[in-house]
Amino acid sequence: MKILIASILLLFCNKKAFEWYVKKFFPEEYRTSNFSDASCQLRKKLHSAVIVNLVFFAIVMIGIWYFWGIEQTVMNFVKAVSAYIALTVTLGRGGWSIQTWKGNTLSERIDRTIYKLAQYINVAILLITLYYPTK
Repeated sequence: MKILIASILLLFCNKKAFEWYVKKFFPEEYRTSNFSDASCQLRKKLHSAVIVNLVFFAIVMIGIWYFWGIEQTVMNFVKAVSAYIALTVTLGRGGWSIQTWKGNTLSERIDRTIYKLAQYINVAILLITLYYPTK
């Protein structure tokens, strides 16, 4: 659970909040010489992947809605969000891989947690949209 919270803080909070949490709950990891650099690198690569994927995805979705006139409903929006998450965790993750240190540093565990969390969220959304009762 601590890794999950650290992952969420890395993604959505500022650097100080993330480092305060890590210092409190992972003091031995915080003291390593490359912790700050590795976490900043991971944050930059995650945010970069999200932005690049969002631009690509928006262009494709605008084209789809323009040429095929897909109805703009809440359920279609949820399906589009699910596809965006799938794009980010599959294509984007290749762009945010980090240098490994035997696969067990805090940054690497956070990286794996973010990937798993995104996959679980995506599967849940896909299942909901697949089995949502249609009219």
